[in-house]
Amino acid sequence: MAKFIVEPHFRLQEWVAEEKGYFRDQGLDYEFRELIRSTEGQHHNKGGSGAFQSIEQGREANVSCACHWTVNVAASNGHTKLYSDLYSIAPSGIFVPADSEVRTPADLAHVPISVGFQSGSHYSTIQALEQYIPAAKINLVFEDGMLFSRMERLIDGRSEAAALFSGPYYFA
Repeated sequence: MAKFIVEPHFRLQEWVAEEKGYFRDQGLDYEFRELIRSTEGQHHNKGGSGAFQSIEQGREANVSCACHWTVNVAASNGHTKLYSDLYSIAPSGIFVPADSEVRTPADLAHVPISVGFQSGSHYSTIQALEQYIPAAKINLVFEDGMLFSRMERLIDGRSEAAALFSGPYYFA
């Protein structure tokens, strides 16, 4: 078998598995390869091209960082496989500045909500809000970049709302 490529991406479980020797104990010849690098956090600002398209074109990793929604769609189209045990559970939420007029989920109608394009935040934000707001009033924006960039923009007052999970969730 060729070298097994693991693409870590803001997830702790790969680093824990590495530290505890789980990959080595299974006899895997592997390497961690960060395929998404974006200091400015603009990886998700691709103008309609996202995780699904990159999987469709052929990713360089055996374990991808794409969210399970995107991987599931790609797998159903024959582009990849979904291994559900590779995913972790992370607390998430939609955050607004303390001085925001938003107090309930329904108050988010038409408010720009910063999410990652074709990412867990993209899909989970729609899923969370659709019980409170008609789909036409959910205003997702993708320009604010990746997770930590979205958190920074929210804290700096440059974002009206942001979907955050894991570490940035705790910071916010």
